[in-house]
Formats: sequence, C-alpha cells, structure tokens
Amino acid sequence: MPKCTINGQEIEVDRGTTVIQAAAELGFDIPHFCYHPALSVPANCRMCLVDVERQRKLLPACYTDVADGMVVHTENERVQQARRAVLEFILVNHPVDCPICDQAGECKLQDYYMDYDGQASRLRTAKVSKIKVYPIGPEVVYDGERCILCTRCVRFCNEVTGTTELTVVERGDRSEIRTFPGRALDNAYSLCTVDLCPVGALTSRDFRFKCRVWLLTSTDSICTGCSRGCSIHLEHHRKEIQRYRPRFNPEINEYWMCDAGRHTYKQVHTGRLPKVSVGGESTNWALGAPRVATRLSAAIAEHGAERVGFVLSPQASCEDLFMARKFAEDALGTSRFYINGLPDGTQDDFLIQADKNPNRNGLLVMFPPEARPASFETLLADLEAGELSVLYMMGGELPVDVAGRARFEAALGKLDLFVLQAPRGEGLERLAEVVLPTCTHAEKEAVYINCDGIAQQTRKAFDPMGDALPDWQVFAQLARRMSKPLPFALLKQVREEMFTLMEANSARVAS
Repeated sequence: MPKCTINGQEIEVDRGTTVIQAAAELGFDIPHFCYHPALSVPANCRMCLVDVERQRKLLPACYTDVADGMVVHTENERVQQARRAVLEFILVNHPVDCPICDQAGECKLQDYYMDYDGQASRLRTAKVSKIKVYPIGPEVVYDGERCILCTRCVRFCNEVTGTTELTVVERGDRSEIRTFPGRALDNAYSLCTVDLCPVGALTSRDFRFKCRVWLLTSTDSICTGCSRGCSIHLEHHRKEIQRYRPRFNPEINEYWMCDAGRHTYKQVHTGRLPKVSVGGESTNWALGAPRVATRLSAAIAEHGAERVGFVLSPQASCEDLFMARKFAEDALGTSRFYINGLPDGTQDDFLIQADKNPNRNGLLVMFPPEARPASFETLLADLEAGELSVLYMMGGELPVDVAGRARFEAALGKLDLFVLQAPRGEGLERLAEVVLPTCTHAEKEAVYINCDGIAQQTRKAFDPMGDALPDWQVFAQLARRMSKPLPFALLKQVREEMFTLMEANSARVAS
C-alpha cells in the first residue's frame, strides 16, 4: 500500500487511490468541477491541479494515483495561481449574474471565485452569447451561458441511467450541452443532473425561483414514494417543504433518487385532515378523544370484539404500527388485521420499486409469519359478507382500482362505526363517523424499513399541521380514555419494546 504526504501529513492508502481521494481522507477539500466519485474521470476542468514534488508540471488530483513517497502540496502559491488562471478562463464568457441565478448560495463556481480569484474581469470585449432558459427536458431547464462544460450531466446519462440523451455540440467557446436530435432529457432520474451541475446551468423546473437556498432548513429524512426509501435531504422553509434532494447512502440509493420520488413532497401539504371530527362535527383532541373512546366502547359492547376490523397502513412508521397492534389487541380486543396502502406501480432495475408504500416490511415484521394481516381483497370480502360491524382504518390509501374503491365505499354503508385515522382522507373522510388527523413523515421522528430490510430514521422537520398527532400518540390517548391504558408515555419506551418484538419476529422468519 503506497504512502504519500499531503500538506505535511502522511497517509497510507490502497493502490489505485487518487490524490483527490487521499486528500479528502485527510480533510483537505481540493476544488473541482468535473470530478464526481460516482462518474468516470475526464480531468477536463483543471481546477484540481496540485503541486507534486519532482514533477515538472502541476497534475490533476482527480486523475493522478497516489505513488509511494509522493509529496503533494494542494494550497501553495503555485497551485493557487493556477486556480486563479483556471477561474479567469472559465469566467471569460460566464455571465456574472449571481444575484438572479437560481444556483446562488450553492454554486461551486461562486464559492471558488471568492476563495481563489476575487478580481475584476480583464475582458474588454463582448461575451459570447448562448441559449438561455432552454427546456432541455420536462423537468430541467438549461442555461448555456452559465454552463462550464464539466460534462457531469453527459456522463450521468451515459454511465448511470444508460439513456445517453446528452452530448456536447459545437467547438471552442461555442460549445454547449444538447440532447441528440429528436430527444429530450426525460429519463426517470433526469433531476439528478441538476444535483450534479456545479453551477446554474441546469435547474429544476419545479424548484426554479421558489426559494433562496440560504433560507432553507435541511432535515435528514427518507423519500416515501416507494419501498426503496431513498435517503434524502428534506429542505423546507416556514413549515413548507420546497424540495427533496438525495442524501448519500451507499446501501440504499448512493447519490441518486428518481424524479417521481422528488415530487412526493407535495403530498405532505395537500389534502390534509386538519381537525378531529366526530359525527360530522369538528372538534379538538381534548373534547373529541373522550367521545371517540365512548363510541368505540359502545360499539364493541354492542357487536362484540370479534366483529371489529383493524386496517394497518404500510405508509405508517414502525412505531405507529407497533402501537396500532397493541391498541387493537389490548384496547379494542380484536386481532382481525388487514392491510391497505397504495397499489403497485412501475418498477425499474435501478432504484424504483413497484411497491409504492415505504414501510411494508416494517408492517410485516410486527407480526409472526403465521399471523400476518389479511389482504385488502379479504377485507372487501368480509365487509360485503357482513362479518364486520366496526372498522378502524389507518391511512386513506386503497390498493384497488375505481371499481374496487366503489365496492369498498358501498360496503362501508353496512358498518355501525367507521373510524379513519390518517394524514389525508383521500375522499374517505366523508364516509367516516370519526376522523382523526395524524402526522406525515416530515412531522415526526420515525423508523421505516425499506424493501431490502434496511431500517432508517426520519427526523422531525417542523411542527404538525393543524391538530395532527403521531399515530402512536393517538392510540395511547384513546386507550387511556377507554380505561385500558398502554404502558408507553415516551417514544423511547415504544421503541424499546418495538425493537424487541421485531427482533423476535425476524428470528422466526429466518428460522
């Protein structure tokens, strides 16, 4: 294994490690534009030039492998002079319009200019004009004048998605990024090119001019668009999500996420159930919870616990599902469980999963294999056969087509009591006698288990909308009002028993 010295610090690395990677391990961030750890290395921007002793010329750190005994300087005067020259060359035809550029605040060119250049332009001729505000695809807008031709976007389409829409056309200072004739940048991951772009050349049509990035607060979370559960930065301002960006996670999604998943942030703010409702009357938790508890107790006393059905949502978190089972069994006295959720959708061989529910695995692991909840089709059959009198349902998503939804809504009319507990009613709130608003993943601390069995935790980004509460708190409150309290007051207590149960059920599956 070769050893080298970078800025006076020695490091031993694996053979084939580049200087830029070795420097990063030591905490030295070498400036770069074209380099990205998940893409091939063209070494065309020359921003990462470093001074290697006994070498006549400066060498690109992204392309140069570490050799035994190598001594590297990444910030001496010779290197900084070269970076100033590279930046001046890049800025010859670059419009200095940072105040109106949508990339301002997260632009690497802007950052490096402030770090290394900081001088007035010496150019005294007109700059080359290029195309602006060009819709290069349904999700992405291209600005040719801001493009520095790092080719990250081209390599992404060639090497990651394999869709090869993009190329570089023309030559010299007339060069621009374009799609091939008759094509558009319309692959399922096209917005990843916006993440990759180090300047304001590629911008998202959805996020464009919505909010300045320095106003955003970023919270670690997951995408709930499918069972992949991509790790994301949930970025919000004044309790409103502005965008999702992929968060590096080598086990799940690496640096990427799909376009469809990015747009699911809109669901957090649309169709929400803001208030507790009992018998069509809006109320609050203090007044509504006792009424709901009384109504549940009366319905169970009249019809018997064996006629109570409980629908679990694979959209809900592990903590909520754990408490749902405890509430159903200990407070309602039923073990008739069913599953709802979104129907299957499209799938690919990269990230997108057909299952559009983020926590189906988390739901299943709450039960031993022989006692898992029944399907939604079984629920439909039981409702139509008149086997249920009370239905308590988490989430308003139905895994059926229009005809199946019509059957379900018609069957609800046979019930004595229908309770809907969900962030969004999805139209079912008008049929429910009791409506209980709950939090989305953005409004609570929660654990989700993805399609590969990997658990991830979301962080609370902002306070819940309206009267919404985490599901587990709703169950705890109702159980207490029904004089059948559950022994959990804190999330920590819920998780301790939840993980014990999940571990036991997982062991039974493995055996």
